[in-house]
Amino acid sequence: MFNGQENVIAKKNSETFEVSLLKTQVNKESIAIVQNIFPLEETEDGAIIRYTLPKDAIFFNEALQSPSTTLEKLQLAEKLRQLLPLRNKFKVPFLHPDNLYFVGEELSVVHFGLEEMVVPKKYDEVLFLSNLKALVLSVFHPKLSYEKLLNGSLSLKDKFSQVVLQAKTAEEIFIFLEERIVKEKVRIQETKRVVGRNQYAFYRFIGAVSLILALVMGFFFYQYKSDNEKQKAIITAQASFLTNNYAKTQKDLEKYDLSSLPQSAKYILAVSSVNLSDLTGNQKQAILNTLSIKSDDNTLNYWGNIGRGNFDKALDLAQNLGDDQLTLLAYTDLYQATKLNTKMAGAKKQELLEEYTKQIEELTKKLGK
Repeated sequence: MFNGQENVIAKKNSETFEVSLLKTQVNKESIAIVQNIFPLEETEDGAIIRYTLPKDAIFFNEALQSPSTTLEKLQLAEKLRQLLPLRNKFKVPFLHPDNLYFVGEELSVVHFGLEEMVVPKKYDEVLFLSNLKALVLSVFHPKLSYEKLLNGSLSLKDKFSQVVLQAKTAEEIFIFLEERIVKEKVRIQETKRVVGRNQYAFYRFIGAVSLILALVMGFFFYQYKSDNEKQKAIITAQASFLTNNYAKTQKDLEKYDLSSLPQSAKYILAVSSVNLSDLTGNQKQAILNTLSIKSDDNTLNYWGNIGRGNFDKALDLAQNLGDDQLTLLAYTDLYQATKLNTKMAGAKKQELLEEYTKQIEELTKKLGK
């Protein structure tokens, strides 16, 4: 197995995983310490470590053969997120498709190095990112060797691969994958909607399966993430979002000011708001096509405020953007909210409704509707 820096020899069968190390790959003076951590045995050439594998372990290189759709591939790649908590630790993960395995939804590493003792002897952020990119790309290009993917194969000219290769951080990769998963789900929903009217039962089934997967993923994310309350809320919201539970996504983050949330959280709130709106399917799709993780703050905050019922704030943002269409939507929502407000004084209510009606008529005429 070659991770771009070190090469180790590995053999596996149904029960064990054996790693052979050269003398230069093990600190002889630290062997006694290592043996308290790993089942290491000294040899003439260096050392052998024999790991016991879980009975239901499925190696990453085997899992690569399972996905048949783009969505399944994206979801498999997204599971690599579980490697992020392994960064900057005393135990240094050796990243390679032959050294990773799944037990259910949980992703594990077989062989770890130890700082200054066993290869890999030092954590390298650049090397970690390079391997992470190669692992993601291996899901979409399983016929290319891992070594070629590590070197950023010149044959990978497609837009998806280029975005992954050009990512500056691991977090950037997973934000991109999350965005692609959302768009792929929307595309599938729209396709099914055109095909027939049986999608309701179909999506309930898919939603149930996705919910189970998200709950499992959410458990591991909870274990690995910091205790920061906001981070926990964001992780919960992401799990809700991945199961198309848009109302729950908004509720998970309702107590946090939009300005305090990261771009990824603002994005899922914006998409949730669009999906929960009273717009037609075509109108929703047109708007979703304009939204991305890189959309400007005013646009994402506009939809975030619409979803929270802060229509005055949304109106201010729409006017700041100079977008007549968004301004019209904000006025329409303000009109409906005011009309349904039974606690507002009658005179004030009538005054506002007349003002909103005037603005709606003018904007409708301006937009040629």
